[in-house]
Amino acid sequence: MAGGFAWVAKGVGILAVDKQPPVVFELALPLFGLSLVGVALLTSRGIRRTIVVSLGWLAVATGLGATVSELLDVTVHEGIAASALALLIGQMTLPRSGQAPAAMTFWTGVGTLPALAVGGALAEIDERLLEIPLVCVGLAWMRVGWVTLHKLGAAPASA
Repeated sequence: MAGGFAWVAKGVGILAVDKQPPVVFELALPLFGLSLVGVALLTSRGIRRTIVVSLGWLAVATGLGATVSELLDVTVHEGIAASALALLIGQMTLPRSGQAPAAMTFWTGVGTLPALAVGGALAEIDERLLEIPLVCVGLAWMRVGWVTLHKLGAAPASA
């Protein structure tokens, strides 16, 4: 949930005042990786689960590297790209049907790709409009996080 909230806060900040809050984008990446690990651990044991957990931890590690580099004011775009790629491949490795949150996470990954394309088109109109689809992706990750926590018994029964 926290990673999704970070992207929502970033997007709303840019849309409202045309300024990105510092480190928020990069901070979301390792949090998304942790969410992916949590989702994977709720799936049945097997090679697919092992692959997704490994990709989730790769996203955490590369996302932390990107966050630290941003804090040091030396942005490493390769870390951001590696974390995003690990997340997307991990999401695509999850089962696309069945119980939540795995299927929901899979479809969030599928929806991320066209959302980025729409964001690119919107950015041609106004660069800030890129944030609209990213806010939607952030909201989807928040929902994945809530469902995951609920499944683990760590969230309230209703929301």
